[in-house]
Amino acid sequence: MKPRSPLWAGTQILVLTGILVLLASACVRQRSSDSRIDVGGYRLHVHQSGSGTPVVIFESGMGEDLSTWKDVQPEVATLTSTLSYDRAGLGQSEPSTSSRPRDTDQLALELRTLLKATKQPGPYVLVGHSLGGAVIQVFAHAYPSEAAGLVLVDPGDGRLDALLRVKLPADTWSARQKALEDEMPKIPLPVRREYEALNLSGDEASGAFPLPAIPVILLTGTQKNPEFPGNPIEQDLKRGLHDALAAKVPGIKHVLVPESRHYIQTDAPERVIAAIRDVIGTVRAAQSTR
Repeated sequence: MKPRSPLWAGTQILVLTGILVLLASACVRQRSSDSRIDVGGYRLHVHQSGSGTPVVIFESGMGEDLSTWKDVQPEVATLTSTLSYDRAGLGQSEPSTSSRPRDTDQLALELRTLLKATKQPGPYVLVGHSLGGAVIQVFAHAYPSEAAGLVLVDPGDGRLDALLRVKLPADTWSARQKALEDEMPKIPLPVRREYEALNLSGDEASGAFPLPAIPVILLTGTQKNPEFPGNPIEQDLKRGLHDALAAKVPGIKHVLVPESRHYIQTDAPERVIAAIRDVIGTVRAAQSTR
């Protein structure tokens, strides 16, 4: 039998190496689970995937379930461990047994209770959209040793409505309020409770300073929607609030996303993934020098 050439042998090694890399990547992607976690009288729906640290925690916007991260979490799970969940009463989670307002202080406390129950190791990289962005700011301020980094995805600010009422013409404000009021009866009670606490949440988030000295990336969607009453002005006011937030956080990276409106994780998921990857890299580099 004619002996194999070294070139042939080298080719086989490269092919085998490639297969092993693909299998390893597939294992990371497939290492996922859904569960119901008891957090003291009620259970929250949790989706976990990936492996490694730091663990990335996803916090959704007002009334949103964990599916809002469907274009982001699977990719991040190839880098490290991830956890998304449905807040109490949303998605597949049971309602909270607490009668407290559904403000950011309460939501941050419930997030911490959940993380303790899952036994996921901290400190965490926290990723929050809209109301979720306010929640993770409050969390990082209240529990600084448990936050390794933040990615604020077009974070909400409860003060925006008050600013809009001052800036908008009376007829535009009325049309906007009517559009919201027409939708309100269709909205489930848990979502309405988060909405009713928005002003309180805005005050809490604006007072959640200083943040710990951790990497923070702020993503701002700047695309405007002239079809919704007041949106162009709303976008400008939101940009101003985000600029003010960025000015208060030393070392923050403020990234404008012109191809997206509010839902950056849907309109431009690659921007969110890149920001998370950036923060993970910074956290790991800092940990390696300790």
